[in-house]
Amino acid sequence: MNEIDQAHQILAIYRFYRMDGKLYHYDEDDRLDELFDAVVLAVNECGILKPLLPQEEFVIPCRGLLRKEKSWTERFEHQDTRAFFLSDIYDFLRLFVGRMKLRVH
Repeated sequence: MNEIDQAHQILAIYRFYRMDGKLYHYDEDDRLDELFDAVVLAVNECGILKPLLPQEEFVIPCRGLLRKEKSWTERFEHQDTRAFFLSDIYDFLRLFVGRMKLRVH
């Protein structure tokens, strides 16, 4: 699996939760929290894509969250902060996929 496929897999998680492009319109339900946990896990496990992701912005926080480091869990305890983080990852991946497709053509 290449890095574009891995990016598409993470974007598919957003579609599964029906939250692609709708991260600020969540209904105070568990969907945002479930999406957050799924995306954090996917970023940690994305292999070939991981070195191409912004390390300080996405990879390090996801690693800290997976390890349940107090500083990261406290930083992301509010849904608004989680939504903002998820939105940044979503936007980055959409741009990444688009940029990679342009290189192929």
